[in-house]
Amino acid sequence: MLFFSSYLLFSLLPPLISAATLTLTLSVPPHIPALPPSTTAILTTHGQRIKAPVTRRNTFVFRNLTSPEDPASLDAAAGTTTTTATISYLLDIACRDYDFMSYGVDVRSDGVVQVYRVSRGGIVTGEKVTVGEEPVEVRVLRSREYYEARAGFSPLDLLKNPMILIAVVGLAFVVGMPYLMDSMDPEMKKEFEEQQKKSILSGGASTANPLQNFDMAGWMAAKTSGKNGETSEEGSGRDVRRRG
Repeated sequence: MLFFSSYLLFSLLPPLISAATLTLTLSVPPHIPALPPSTTAILTTHGQRIKAPVTRRNTFVFRNLTSPEDPASLDAAAGTTTTTATISYLLDIACRDYDFMSYGVDVRSDGVVQVYRVSRGGIVTGEKVTVGEEPVEVRVLRSREYYEARAGFSPLDLLKNPMILIAVVGLAFVVGMPYLMDSMDPEMKKEFEEQQKKSILSGGASTANPLQNFDMAGWMAAKTSGKNGETSEEGSGRDVRRRG
């Protein structure tokens, strides 16, 4: 009776352990410094997530990856028999300091593990690489910058200021004007000097200022000047009569 019970127990074990367990090791490029301890690689498939923390060697090790069983299936359209099943995972690496590329991982029932690049939508964008004894290197996209570096002083930034540009142009005009005058034709130079003497800025002949001889006190006293310079009163509120 005991022999029969042991035989029955061992006969039930093979279906339970028919699925093989595999190991996948991922490494970070050598030029990347030590990753933060919170960095984690995640394998995601339908209703299942497998996590692997970073090691001291900047690697991620997935142990006991379960391969699917080998159910024999017949493809009616092609007329061939398929005996290899595959479980596909999406590999993401969550890191504080770096952004990594997304990868896909196929675990086949024949014990073969393949890694390939995929887009965020799961579209295959790279060639499938079969995992061997050496770890598979994952690529870093970019580093994350949380602080913006303060810009240093640059003389070229001064030229972006419009006031500085106006001052530079004015200085160049003042310094270069004498050299321009010396290189002018004598007749043109003489004509330019005559026009400069007649200009208002040089104090030459100009129209008389109508406010130059204005009598402010007389205007405040309601007095007007006649043709001969005589003053008379106007509109004081009463009639002024002359006696003959």
